[in-house]
Amino acid sequence: MKQRKLKMGTFVSAAVALAMVAGCSAGGAKQETKGPETKAGETGAQADANKAKPALKVLGFNVAFDPNADPVAKDVEQRTGYKVNYAVLPKDKPEEKLNIEIASGTEYDILDLTPSQFYTLVAQGALQPIDDLVNKYGTNMKQAISASSWELGKYNGKLYGVPQKNERPNIEKTMIVRQDILTELGLKMPETLDELYATLKTIKEKKPDMIPLTGNNMDVYMIYSGLGLYTDWAEIGGQLLPRIKQPAMKDYMAFMRKLYTEGLLDKDWAVNKTAQAQEKFVGGKAAMISGSWNDASNMNAAFTKNIPSGKMGYMLPLKGPDGKSGVQMEDKLLYVHAIPKSSKHAEDAVKFMDAKLQMDTFTFLTMGEKGKTFNEENGVYSPIMPIFTEQRGNAYWFLDGIQEVKYADMWLARLRRTPTLFEAFSAINKDFDKYAKRNPIAFMPPIEVVGKNQAALTQKENDYFIKLLLGGESVDNFDKFIKDWESSGGGDVVKAVNDWYKTTKK
Repeated sequence: MKQRKLKMGTFVSAAVALAMVAGCSAGGAKQETKGPETKAGETGAQADANKAKPALKVLGFNVAFDPNADPVAKDVEQRTGYKVNYAVLPKDKPEEKLNIEIASGTEYDILDLTPSQFYTLVAQGALQPIDDLVNKYGTNMKQAISASSWELGKYNGKLYGVPQKNERPNIEKTMIVRQDILTELGLKMPETLDELYATLKTIKEKKPDMIPLTGNNMDVYMIYSGLGLYTDWAEIGGQLLPRIKQPAMKDYMAFMRKLYTEGLLDKDWAVNKTAQAQEKFVGGKAAMISGSWNDASNMNAAFTKNIPSGKMGYMLPLKGPDGKSGVQMEDKLLYVHAIPKSSKHAEDAVKFMDAKLQMDTFTFLTMGEKGKTFNEENGVYSPIMPIFTEQRGNAYWFLDGIQEVKYADMWLARLRRTPTLFEAFSAINKDFDKYAKRNPIAFMPPIEVVGKNQAALTQKENDYFIKLLLGGESVDNFDKFIKDWESSGGGDVVKAVNDWYKTTKK
């Protein structure tokens, strides 16, 4: 689902930063309209409860629907008492638009920010600290969100946003395999690199017109597993190293080169795009493709139409010589819900987000009504279709944090809407505890030197890999390539990441 990267980045420009400072200063100077005076015999608490709630403005990430017209918007207003006007960032250059909106002093009350957007704005002083407000009005938030997650919304020790992690830690990556082909040829699902090699050889021999394995980039995660290359970064000898610098990466390059020269990889691997590789698989031209559980679902309709008798299978992480295997889990910060300095309704913004996290309200807003849009039995949530999608298909967009414990199981109802999606997810995650490996930099904040060098380093790695496949580069030169990688900014990146990592050990 996601291309390989160091998973952080920035979008700061000096001109916009200066404009933002000016915009934030102007926003901070605005005065809030006074509320109605307390009537005789009315306590302060009663007056606060009876005070009219202001309309709030929320700016969220791009979607193809109008949040204001969605059924969830109406239910949010009914449950919280707040009228909300929703706006979305554009699909193209969202950070540029976000900066312009904030710098101009547009008075949004809640910003739904990606981690890089959050860290950029908070570093520029564009967000309000909310420690006191959450302590005073965030009873439901504090119950719903773990202490470790709250740390992800902090900057220099102060809380600036409500963090939202992904719904549940899970394994996304797999190898999608034509199970019907394996059955036809009397083959079992490979469990080691040697078995994978033998299986690909047999497919090529018995079905010479079929591509044994198609794909389009450097990362084949099930093969990584067979060489102990489980995560993007790993601690080796007391130091964090990116996968490209881990000792077994040279062996990976050699193995992939071997597969290519023997015709076991798609001859167009170097020029394939994701869509082209997937077209070959769903068109019956390839027996295997590196992908994810989401890819399996997306390909299912075309696969079933083109190959009615076909069946997808899912390879688990391959074992190495030591019998160990694994793959990086998806456990990450998705969004931070923050309040810009220009907002005049910070207190109400926190109250609003907190109200949505009250357990009954959260269940209703994410799932709908039990017996009408979903069923639940013994902690297993299942959607009632099609009304679940009609009423709650877009509920994910309206989240301002999640009930971290409960939602991990509730979220599975969304996957169960599509049988193939849930089948693939379950097959890959049935032994989650056995295979899942944690990336030690999963929650690292953006670091300038990393953001500055990441794209060029990734391109350099891909270029070497492609040249290697096509014979224009040799595995014997891998050590030389690594030295060039280090001198091209890679060494600075490794140092910066390890400097940060040391701070987490204090």
